[in-house]
Amino acid sequence: MKGITLTQQEMVLGCTVGLTRYAESISKNRKPRFPEQFPDQMLLFHQLGACAEVAFCKFAGLFYSPTVNKFGHPDIGDDIEVRWSSRDTLKVSPKDNNVYCISMSGNLPTFVYNGWIWSEEAKKKKWEADPGNWGKPAFFVPVTDLRQGKIERGAEVVETSTVTG
Repeated sequence: MKGITLTQQEMVLGCTVGLTRYAESISKNRKPRFPEQFPDQMLLFHQLGACAEVAFCKFAGLFYSPTVNKFGHPDIGDDIEVRWSSRDTLKVSPKDNNVYCISMSGNLPTFVYNGWIWSEEAKKKKWEADPGNWGKPAFFVPVTDLRQGKIERGAEVVETSTVTG
């Protein structure tokens, strides 16, 4: 996989969105679903997640319209959920319904598009797990089982087979 390298401005955008999401969560006294394993892990993960959204949009030629506090709504457009992870699986929540789940990895400034899966296809018993036994089971799809190439929906095609930036 070829990397998608963000410019300084794109990194600042993603990191600012991540910081805003983190600050909003703190100000609303939201508790993380999982305990931090190192100081400021949640801030870092908010920032890397937002930067992964920027990278995917750059990769797919889509406009990035950042959001804050839009739980349960797709990250991109009406049906694309972008997930950043340093692991070799894509986490799909049981609450993800009728969305394209995109796997991104990497770190500033370069991110990698690992592929996608339709949320309903990901909900297989063999991929269901609750790592850490936190009472929050989800579906962890190996990146080797993700689809590559175009996401097709109706007459519109989101090109994901070549790096555009």
